[in-house]
Amino acid sequence: MSLLAEYLSQQFSKLMENLNSLSRPKSVTPNAPGEIVVKPRQSLVDEKMDISVKGLSPGQAITLTAKLTGDSKERFESYGHFNANEAGNVNVVEHPCLYGTYTGIDQMGLLWSMQPSPGQRKGLRLCKKDVTKPYFVQLQLFDGHVEDVGNLEDLQSVTSVTFEKWYMTDGVRRIPVRDGRLRGTLFLPPGKGPFPGIIDLFGTAGGLIEFKASLLASRGFAALALAYFAFEDLPMVPTEIELEYFFEACDWMLAHPDVMSRGLGLMGVSKGSEIALTVAAHRKEIAAVVAISPAHAIVGFPLKYKEKPMDFLKFEPDLVKLSKNGAMIFRESYPPDATDVPGNNATIKVENIQGDILLICGADDQSWMSEKMAGKVRFRLRKHGKESCCTVQCYPGTGHLIEPPYMPPCHTSYHKTYRMTTEWGGQPREQALAQEDSWQSILKFLSTKLAAANLTSRL
Repeated sequence: MSLLAEYLSQQFSKLMENLNSLSRPKSVTPNAPGEIVVKPRQSLVDEKMDISVKGLSPGQAITLTAKLTGDSKERFESYGHFNANEAGNVNVVEHPCLYGTYTGIDQMGLLWSMQPSPGQRKGLRLCKKDVTKPYFVQLQLFDGHVEDVGNLEDLQSVTSVTFEKWYMTDGVRRIPVRDGRLRGTLFLPPGKGPFPGIIDLFGTAGGLIEFKASLLASRGFAALALAYFAFEDLPMVPTEIELEYFFEACDWMLAHPDVMSRGLGLMGVSKGSEIALTVAAHRKEIAAVVAISPAHAIVGFPLKYKEKPMDFLKFEPDLVKLSKNGAMIFRESYPPDATDVPGNNATIKVENIQGDILLICGADDQSWMSEKMAGKVRFRLRKHGKESCCTVQCYPGTGHLIEPPYMPPCHTSYHKTYRMTTEWGGQPREQALAQEDSWQSILKFLSTKLAAANLTSRL
């Protein structure tokens, strides 16, 4: 064979070898399965926890989902896209959610960003009804950034894990209260009392709502969740509420052997905040008042005192607006300045309150103008030289329902008393931040003020 023929033969062999190598499938390393780690697996709803995924391939794209079923079978869910680091790990404390129901770095983002699952009724609100049982939250891991999250049921998750969020810690005692006409539930912390006492009041939803009181007991307070209408044999409508009923509750708490006999605290939201401020203006034993989304006056309908209706800030139906989603916006229907008219006695005489006051409000409150109302409370205190006893915390982008942290905030929900969907206001991330910050402020305020009141009583 000539040199030229030999050379051409060698080149042809190399070409065929290259072609064969191109036609052979390349070896691909499959993505590692990964393992979800949650610490702790059981915790209170106001406690942070660590969520991480280990054992992934470096740079691997994943989707995490969280699903929760409420006491009435309502379903909430969230999701996020993440990329593993060079070590093959994802930790929500350090690594950003690239896309999902929230974005950025947020340790509790998968919880507070939960939204009602598709196919359920409008105006769904997550509200704990049975505090003796936890919320079960299921985390699922999917390989890749899943775009069509609405069809996750059709996909096979890589792995999953379930954790629990509680409102009652171990050892909290839940004691139904049926004494005279009082109706409610007393929650006592673990251990031996007496404990600083708090009465917790909700708004016009009615019934008996226990989740805040049980959480307060888990933080060391003796907390009475007090029903005051639409429960058992109590009045069915809030127009029959008597102020003396709340006086009886104060006396009952102060006489209880497991409750400190001085320095009672009151906490209320919406209508409950108005009642808390009014009761504190009549009772010198009240050492601390937390008013969430407060009113400076008796609003919407009167309270009865000594069998007579008290003056109140009237509802103006012509000022009600409708949101884009068809929800009722009551923000302007209770004009705060209406109480400035001479002869209007609806304003609460907050200057008579002996204890300290913490007002929590949202600048985007669509139920009533709580920011302006809080300002009127402080202005009245200033006129009487008592402004120093009042702290106002107002949060931007935050609506009417300011609750304990890390559960999904509620922007719109069905109001069972009014039988209509109501707009509360608030943006999810801003609301979540406000709930986290305000809850810490509330716990610190109550602990400090009630401890000081009981210490003073012993001197």
